Order: sequence, then structure tokens, then C-alpha cells
Amino acid sequence: MRTRGWAGLLAATALALVLPLEGAPQKTVTLQRVDVTRLPDIEVYLTVTDAKGNSVLGLTEFEVSVGLDDAPQKIGALTSALSGGEFLAVALLFDRSGSMKKALDQTKAAAEQFIKRLSVDDRMAVVGFDDKVRVEAAFTADRTALQTAVRGLAPGNDTALYDAIRTALDLFKDVATKRQAILVLSDGKDTRSKATADEALADAKTRGVPIFALALGDLVNEAALWRLADETGGTVLKASRPEELLLLYQKIADQLKNQYLLRFTSTFGRDDRWHKLRVEVASAGEAAAVGDRDFISSFGLGVSRDVISGIERREEKRDILVDAALGALGGLILSLLLLVLLRLVRRDLTFRPVLVVGIVVLLLLLGGIVGVLIKELGA
Repeated sequence: MRTRGWAGLLAATALALVLPLEGAPQKTVTLQRVDVTRLPDIEVYLTVTDAKGNSVLGLTEFEVSVGLDDAPQKIGALTSALSGGEFLAVALLFDRSGSMKKALDQTKAAAEQFIKRLSVDDRMAVVGFDDKVRVEAAFTADRTALQTAVRGLAPGNDTALYDAIRTALDLFKDVATKRQAILVLSDGKDTRSKATADEALADAKTRGVPIFALALGDLVNEAALWRLADETGGTVLKASRPEELLLLYQKIADQLKNQYLLRFTSTFGRDDRWHKLRVEVASAGEAAAVGDRDFISSFGLGVSRDVISGIERREEKRDILVDAALGALGGLILSLLLLVLLRLVRRDLTFRPVLVVGIVVLLLLLGGIVGVLIKELGA
């Protein structure tokens, strides 16, 4: 009995250790960019990190599966993005508003280490913002110029976060690489921008540039920063104290350096429609980690506002046609019921074909109009 008791205890302990492993993924898959400029061939830039935010290296295509609109896809290649010889372009954005004043010196020191950590061929730009946005250094590989720009940052007043993001996105127009990112240090509180969060996000999606954020302090608008990151393929790392910034800058530098490039061929070309991409990483002893991304197959760099507007117009027209058809069906049923009732009430009544057709057509038209009006009034 005693042996069985110990065996049961050991089994329960082993089960308790295994269940957490199988219950939740210990890795995170983030899809930074879905490049559809060469449809039907699709390229996906992605990162895989562990529970501590460190890059997971050495994955093979046997550990990765791809689904497109719920249909499995055959992977053409999974390689390190570095192996293609493409450099990385990162715009460093610094919130130098009054709320960030105390941390500015440590922020600059951590940023200088970030600059040193990237490869010599990588390009960076420096943008500082308070109530105004200033480009301290355009994209360059000159480390000395970049460090000088960071050291020259001075504290200011209010915060124009969304204007700063749009300014940084403009800098990418002349950068010939698909490996792009914005890294912004901020508390997420925008108090002065002319642009809205929606406008900044729309520009980032059009360019296909992920936004990474370092959130500093306890009074942070995390929701605003997470929205910017989630909808563009970035992430948010939070530092309670300025002393933690160095480690977080290093983690993001490593994530960007250790991007994977996934290639596969889709079954469709340009159709200007939304598609859902799913990338799954499975490792022994733990639940699969999944990254999802919606994209439009339009040959663009990202999700263009013009393409989205076109899709919305088509969907609106389709909805109107559906509502009109449902209304017309209701009119048809009503006309048939009306004819049946008239026949029951007036058995001696003779229906001329012209009258029957007229009633049916009239109620079909009225039903279609009513169907559209009900939809519009309900919206």
C-alpha cells in the first residue's frame, strides 16, 4: 500500500510538471511583414521568442507549419533573414517630453548600446519628439553620427507620438530593404499630435513597417502602445525603471537581427481580397506557438488604404444587393399571399395575367427598396 501511495504521488507530481508545458506555449511567434510583391510567391519576415523575450534560433522547416485561409501550405524555404544579405533599417524614436525628462540620460546610454549591437551594414535614423518632431539623423550606417544625434537629445514639453511615427515612416521611402522597423521609447501618452492613432497606424500598415515600443514608467498608456505594436507586427516591452532599458534594447536588437524569412507559394495571385496567414511553431514537450496575420493580396508593400477603401466599397455594394434581394424575396412572398387571400375572399374574382404580373413586380420592387432602407436605418 505504501509503495502504491508513493507511486501515485510521483505520478501526480509528474503530471503537474507536464501539464503547464502542454497547456500554454512557451514561445511567441510574431509576423512582422507579409511581402506579396511577387505573388503568387509570398515572403514572411518573422521572429520567434521564448518566455523571457529572447530569440529562438536554429528553427528548421520541420518545426514550422503554414496555413493560408485554413489550408495547409508547403514551405519553400525557412532561412535566417541575415543570410540573404539584406540590411536592417530601424528608426529610433525618442519621447523627450517632460514626463520622460528624468530618464533621458539613461535612455540615451541604452540607445547607444543598441546602435553598437546591430550589424555594421544596418541603417538607423534618430527622431526626437515632444510637442514638435525633429529628425536628428536620417538613415545612415555612420555609427558616430547616430551616437552624436542621440547624445544631443534634450528634454522638451508635450508629446506628439503619432506625428513622430508618421515622420519616421516618411524616412523609409528611400530605404531599399524589406527589413524595416520603428523602435519607439515612450510612455504612450499623446498630447499634441495633429495626426490620430488611426492615421499613424494606416501609414504603418501601408508601408508594412512593424512598430516596437519600449514603455517606460508606471503611468504608461500601454493600450495605445500595444495597439500600435499588435496591428503592425511589433511588440511592447515594459521597463519599470530606466535601469532596465539596456536589457530591453538588447532584446529587441537581437529579435530584429534574428528574424526568419519564410517563403511559400500561394494558390492565388492578386485578387485584392483579405487572406489569413497562420504560422505555427511546434516543439517537443510544449504547446504549439501560433502567429496570425491578415493581409491583402494586392502586390503592395503593406495594407494600402486605397485597396482597403476599394474592398469596403465592393462589400458595401454587395451588402446592398443582398439586402435588396432579401427584400424582393419578401415582396414576392407577400404578393403570393395577397393573391391567395384575394382568391379566398373573392372566389368569383378572375385574375388577369397582366394584373398578377403587375402586383408581383410592384411588390418585388417595394420589397427590395424596403430591404435596403431597413439596413440603412439600422446602420
